[in-house]
Amino acid sequence: MNIKQAQEIIVSVIPLAQTEISQPENAGNPITTIRILTSYIEKMIEQGREDELGKALHLMEYMHEKGERRLQNAVENIFVFSLDSILTACPESLRGTVTGKIPIGIYTAYINQLYRSGY
Repeated sequence: MNIKQAQEIIVSVIPLAQTEISQPENAGNPITTIRILTSYIEKMIEQGREDELGKALHLMEYMHEKGERRLQNAVENIFVFSLDSILTACPESLRGTVTGKIPIGIYTAYINQLYRSGY
């Protein structure tokens, strides 16, 4: 999957992201694209939109598994890196639910990143 295909899929799953993703400066930029998706995932957690959250997290994993290398790197360097702060900011009552929705591939990348950093 290339960045254009990823952006189209994101817009199909999160129609509200269309405005940001369709900005000319964001065309072909995997880092900005993943930042936008990460921001929407944080909003979904804050607003308790669990069904949409599950879809967005699975989309993130799909891009991590099937995306071109630049997209995979963006997922690891933007989303996976920020996952710790996202979970810490998550209300404790929702933390278990949110953690349970994280797909195994993303969670594995998160754990690997923790081990590499020496936690």
